[in-house]
Amino acid sequence: MISLHIEKKAFDSFELTDIPIDINRGEINLLLGHNGAGKTTIIKSMFGLLTFEGKVLMDGHDISFNSQEDVDFFKKRLAYIPDDISLLDYLTPREYFQLMKSSFGSEKNESFLQNLIDIFELEKYLNIPILNLSHGNQKKTQIVSQLLRKSEFIVFDEPTNGLDPDMIIILKKVLEKLKAQGVGILLSTHNLNFGQDLFDNAIILRDGEIKLNKRREDIQDIFGNITLEETYTKVNEEYYEYVEGLLNDMDSNSKRY
Repeated sequence: MISLHIEKKAFDSFELTDIPIDINRGEINLLLGHNGAGKTTIIKSMFGLLTFEGKVLMDGHDISFNSQEDVDFFKKRLAYIPDDISLLDYLTPREYFQLMKSSFGSEKNESFLQNLIDIFELEKYLNIPILNLSHGNQKKTQIVSQLLRKSEFIVFDEPTNGLDPDMIIILKKVLEKLKAQGVGILLSTHNLNFGQDLFDNAIILRDGEIKLNKRREDIQDIFGNITLEETYTKVNEEYYEYVEGLLNDMDSNSKRY
């Protein structure tokens, strides 16, 4: 298990306090919230990219990001697929996959790589420079390059951005397969429909505060058998009441010609 506990992380506009995040093997943990809620800060803190008061544990081991040994131990077991696509775009996907394999000392056989290439329909793009690929095919290249690691844990930020409907459906099936194989996944997404059937635990943030951190069965006990979108709306009820007032003002201010 990976455990992140942010005791305090201050910003100009707000601060994160008492934020616990656990990634369990064989489970998908959703991280939900509006832009600026603190999701990216949580992810960057987990990877030691931001300083904060708190700690990161991996299977009980307290990770120090000042220790190269700890960093290597952490990175070897955790894959990260960010929202932004950062690739060596002068390479082709084939070259990039081989570089990634060599960079993390992978002994994985070629059949697994080919399996991923087939799943994400990249075969005909393998010899084209990444720079010349569509955004969607760049995204798929990024996903394959990280799944190739066969990590025990995966952090996935906005996984559906840039993917077409076919690939969104296929990615969902891939995540279900990984979960069944015991991989622990943290999934940060704005696509509530995508996360609906995947999650075991959901965390909902607003302005740096955790509004909900519950397992699926506990959410159903509290709210009944409703959708994730409806749950999100109920948890943020005050905000949506405010928005409803603004929408009603549109009626009173409208002009008819």
